[in-house]
Amino acid sequence: MHQEQHKQFDFIIAGGGLAGLSLAYYLSQSSLENAKILIIDQSEKKENDKTWCFWEAQPTAFDEIVRQKWNGVWFHGSRNFSQFLPIDEYQYKLIRSADFYQFIYRAISRKDNISFLIDSVLSVEKDIDNRPQVKTTQGIFKASQIVFDSTSRSSYDDPRYSQMLQHFKGWVIETDAPAFDETKPTMFDFSVEQNDECRFVYVLPYSPTKALVEFTIFSDNLLEDSVYDDELKSYISQRLKITNYRIEEVEKGIIPMSDEPCIQIPDDGIVRIGTAGGYVKASTGYSFTRTQRILKNLVRDLERAKGNFDSFEKEKKSWRKGKYIPNWKALLDSILLDVMLKNRHSSKDIFTRLFSKNRPAQILKFLDEDTSLLEDLAIMHTVPIIPFLKSAFVVIFRKIWLFLR
Repeated sequence: MHQEQHKQFDFIIAGGGLAGLSLAYYLSQSSLENAKILIIDQSEKKENDKTWCFWEAQPTAFDEIVRQKWNGVWFHGSRNFSQFLPIDEYQYKLIRSADFYQFIYRAISRKDNISFLIDSVLSVEKDIDNRPQVKTTQGIFKASQIVFDSTSRSSYDDPRYSQMLQHFKGWVIETDAPAFDETKPTMFDFSVEQNDECRFVYVLPYSPTKALVEFTIFSDNLLEDSVYDDELKSYISQRLKITNYRIEEVEKGIIPMSDEPCIQIPDDGIVRIGTAGGYVKASTGYSFTRTQRILKNLVRDLERAKGNFDSFEKEKKSWRKGKYIPNWKALLDSILLDVMLKNRHSSKDIFTRLFSKNRPAQILKFLDEDTSLLEDLAIMHTVPIIPFLKSAFVVIFRKIWLFLR
């Protein structure tokens, strides 16, 4: 991998975050490994700016950079339900973004056909010859085949759809004396004041004296930065009973949770990926595993099309307009979003019922969209029926109305 010098490429990846770098990695491992690729990002991605947590049943290419992995999780919910839950065939894993970036750079650094440009993406568009291009402050870069764009994110503000945000702030804290059991992370602690929203804290121990403590909210509005700090301070002192600690790192973010259809191919030769491509699971905000799964399939499609957009596009016609008629899994996401957004039932109680009345591994499988229709129906039977029926009626009526307009 080297710094950009030319301005014509087979593929351009606009945005070198999780999706962009993952795509570059999978392309470098595919039959398209010799394609000329340019990755454009505004920074070198050397700092640890995110922490990704996910669960897997099988080993993957990223196992060597997994910082921590666990065989069970603590869940503290409603109705005095507080248990350490085994997750059977799964492992709950944590990857730090700095390790991920370094892993990808190391994997593609030997490839002379992959270039990296540190610059701001100004626009992704078509040129006068109808070919895709990317404008940056340093010039215009053209792709003979496809521009993969992870920068053109929807504003997610269409009132006709359910629009929520997952917003969070976390501290990596270090203590002088042992304060954490590094074998037992807390995945959900709903003991914090809910304020008619979905609020929880998770604690991911790196060692007996070091852990990431993160305060998370699902809502349609953001808070002042001081509120997140106050919640973290309160949780650490009152819940964890820790008085002396140092804040080693801070991370915060906002993830869209929306059932607004995503236009993944806005124009010939342009394919949106990552959050811009709708890869985030609408009802939970989980994206790491979904991103890897979708990109692996995308690269397989590209291999079949020999990298040619025209052949590839024929397989992806549904991406042009977005899924206005959702599939079954997307419909379930929309219904849960509506329940949480309208506060038809306590989110704390919904998640408690899911994890206490079902095998926890089955819920993880459900969140990964790997369950069958019969398994989905069995899981749905464990949540309060009336609130979900109300939301189902609203969502289905709205989808039909939007489709017929």
